[in-house]
Amino acid sequence: MNNNLDSLRNEFEQFVAEKCSTSEDGSCETGEEEIPEEELPYFTEELSKKLLAPEYSGVNLSRIDLKRISDELDDSVAIQDRKRMLKAILRHKQTKEELKSIFDMVELHMNGRVLIYREIAEAYPSSADVMNSYIEKVDRMRRTFKRIIDDFEDMNPEAEPIHFDD
Repeated sequence: MNNNLDSLRNEFEQFVAEKCSTSEDGSCETGEEEIPEEELPYFTEELSKKLLAPEYSGVNLSRIDLKRISDELDDSVAIQDRKRMLKAILRHKQTKEELKSIFDMVELHMNGRVLIYREIAEAYPSSADVMNSYIEKVDRMRRTFKRIIDDFEDMNPEAEPIHFDD
């Protein structure tokens, strides 16, 4: 029995040594690459700054929220840093419909928070000002979604490439 455990431990240590390059601080880097900027829509940075900051958006979208959003869109992403998860969700979105479906799912999660905020404001009237400010931030975020969708130009994968030399 002890021999089997030692054998298993040696196998595991060998696997870690081969597959996992450790950094100076002892953490294991999985080798996941950053998504190239050319594969992301132009508004990704603005959206991640605003959507992932509760100070601006009025809600805190957790990694689990982002995971659920991606699963609902049949575009499952790995649980990792929230900014990377958002980039992975937005990756390869080429039409307004695809983008709108993402924003609709995010709004569903935001609406759930708004219901909680209203319930708290009703139960604790002294907190109504704070909760109402969060609700206003959610409304501002919805307007940002609408602006992004209105400004988004569909990319046609069959279109001829742009020639600047002509």
